[in-house]
Amino acid sequence: MLIMPKYICRRLQTGALFLLFFILVVPFAKGAEISLTYAISKGYVKASITGRTDDTARGYLGSYYGPCMRLDLQNIAKTPLTLRIESGRFLETADTGEQRMMITQEELITLLPGKKKSMNLYAMCTEMHDASPGRESLLALGKMADGNLLALAQFIGQNHFQSQAAQQAVWAITDDNDLGSIFSDNADEMNKLQLFVSKLTGKLPPPAPYSIFYSSGMVSGEIVFENKQRETYSFYMVSESGGKIGTFFENKTIIQPMQTTLTWRFRFKGFPKGVYYVKLFNSKNEVVVTRPMVIN
Repeated sequence: MLIMPKYICRRLQTGALFLLFFILVVPFAKGAEISLTYAISKGYVKASITGRTDDTARGYLGSYYGPCMRLDLQNIAKTPLTLRIESGRFLETADTGEQRMMITQEELITLLPGKKKSMNLYAMCTEMHDASPGRESLLALGKMADGNLLALAQFIGQNHFQSQAAQQAVWAITDDNDLGSIFSDNADEMNKLQLFVSKLTGKLPPPAPYSIFYSSGMVSGEIVFENKQRETYSFYMVSESGGKIGTFFENKTIIQPMQTTLTWRFRFKGFPKGVYYVKLFNSKNEVVVTRPMVIN
């Protein structure tokens, strides 16, 4: 057995006490970084998270991606805090009909004792078919995502891809959407997102178009349908992949049962050649009639 001199033992004991003391005060040391989740659990801060409150921004960005969450904070500790909110952290709501959100941009927040701060958080929806959180929705920090979803959240944050294309990338994992839904006018962003999700999931990325040919002229046609009861209709032009690219009319109501003929014309100039469709939808967003439209 190894016997240590008493003074060495005392020094080791002192060192152990010093180390324990250091660990205890780290959360309160100036410049120390702790997670917001930890700070809330320890009662260092008061926090409230809701859907974003300004309607103008919500209308532009949607309330399910971008800086769409609102955080209100107050430091109730007696020392400055540096708080970290991690990419991939879920935001949970008690309403099961509302979307679970996920942080997609890491944030570091410095807050002096007693001070308050309000800010918007970048987040995206992980439940495509649920309702988006509104200004009255209360959310709480949940657990971290894992696996492919966590990797994607961190990739989005690192590249600042806070866009509809990135939201579609999230749904390609959470809702098993096709990678062709990941679309952006920014080809570099779109290609990086498609390739990254392809590597994560094993799904094949959509084939890249080698060339696009454009045309000018006019196409026209008509559709005939039977209206059996009061119903509201919308009439769109859509791409082959289903994306809406033109509107003939929206929310037109036919009151009486009747047979209706719709005649349509589409003038175009410098328009990509290909197969398109005109589609009539009812108030339940069901397709009533669809007709192909070829531009060549």
